[in-house]
Amino acid sequence: MSTFGSRILVFLLTPFYTSVLSEAEYGVTDLIIQTGNFLIPLVSMGILNAVLRFGLERDSDRKCVFTTGLLVVGAGEALLILFSPLLQNIGLMEDHTLLLLLYVLMANLHSLCGYTAQAMGHVRLFAISGILCTALVAGLNILMLSVFHMGITGYILSNVIADGLTALLLFLALRMWRLFSLPSLRRGLISSMFRYCLPLIPSTVCSWIINISDRYFISYMIGTDVSGTYAVAGKIATILLIVSGIFTSAWQLSILREREGAQRERFFSNVYSVYEAGVLIGAGVLMAASRLIMRFLAASSYYQGWHYAPLLLLGTAVACLGSFFSSVYVAEKHTSATLVTTLIGALTNLAGNALLIPRYGAIGAAAATFVSYLLIFLTRAIHSRKLLKVSWSIPRFVISMVVLMAECYLVEREMTIPSIICCAVLVLIHLPSLLWALRSGILELLPGRRRD
Repeated sequence: MSTFGSRILVFLLTPFYTSVLSEAEYGVTDLIIQTGNFLIPLVSMGILNAVLRFGLERDSDRKCVFTTGLLVVGAGEALLILFSPLLQNIGLMEDHTLLLLLYVLMANLHSLCGYTAQAMGHVRLFAISGILCTALVAGLNILMLSVFHMGITGYILSNVIADGLTALLLFLALRMWRLFSLPSLRRGLISSMFRYCLPLIPSTVCSWIINISDRYFISYMIGTDVSGTYAVAGKIATILLIVSGIFTSAWQLSILREREGAQRERFFSNVYSVYEAGVLIGAGVLMAASRLIMRFLAASSYYQGWHYAPLLLLGTAVACLGSFFSSVYVAEKHTSATLVTTLIGALTNLAGNALLIPRYGAIGAAAATFVSYLLIFLTRAIHSRKLLKVSWSIPRFVISMVVLMAECYLVEREMTIPSIICCAVLVLIHLPSLLWALRSGILELLPGRRRD
């Protein structure tokens, strides 16, 4: 519920945003928010990932974990303030540096309190806080954009206030001040947390390069108006990310359960087969409906952005599959592999953007993103077998990719019926996995069944 609420808001409010912000304003706003999202893990030094990972362990010292997280976030924000003059030299950030600093701080505090709540087992409260944050962002956006006409400032400030109030709610409700204890700090645990999270910092930078660099390339090579249209087209792929995000929120709690080797491999393999089916079929359905979604999603001036949606969806689908194999590295505390595989994709993405955007425009950026994510997926799927042998069907994946690429071409040609046929073919390809999931779900509901 928490994941769905916050992410679906981005999609549902897009028609509102595009009606009150011009293409250029939306492009600048999107770049500022994405720059903030890039700075968030850098400022926290990735420690928030360690707060959740180590906080979930049965014998963890939550006081040490929380205190370490809070101190690192505070120190990182202080360093960001010292280097803030550099941000003012970036043309798009010069008038919004203070808001950017607040956005990063409140987002980190919200994540710290949210991860701590999950680690303490208060998942229901975490979900409620997510819904509250969603409602606050929606209400404040409408107030600041349509009533006070605050434009870019109002958009960012809405997120700052919502994150801050939600973090405060969790902090007070769970009396987290009791977890802050300097005497509880232990060098061994802190060292383990940093060994786990530090490789994730450059990995996050590389992920940001893949996700966001295309918008910077487009802004400076073509214009912020095209970047804004491209960003809105990416909201269609956000639907797929919403579903994947719901899965990931539950999955990251499940992968840490203790299982024997063979049982662990079977568990990962079974879940992946169903996850793959949902992601690829979902991508196919959204491709077929991309023109219709774009018509209802944004103002008419943004409509031509639907041309970018099919390739962006294809790249997002492969990215979702690659993130699954990244969970193997999380479960085995082998985060350095996440860094290496993401670095390969980031370098590929930068090269692709530099070569393809000047020749093909924004569609070239979408193609570069797809190729980079495909490379990450293949690298992780092959390498992760050294740690955990997750079984997956190569022929099934290849056939699915061929069908999706064919659908990309058909959608671009505005051939609706053949596109729908491609969706049906994807369902047939993955039908065994879907039937297995349905059967397993029904059996789980029967009385007397042992839960695995």
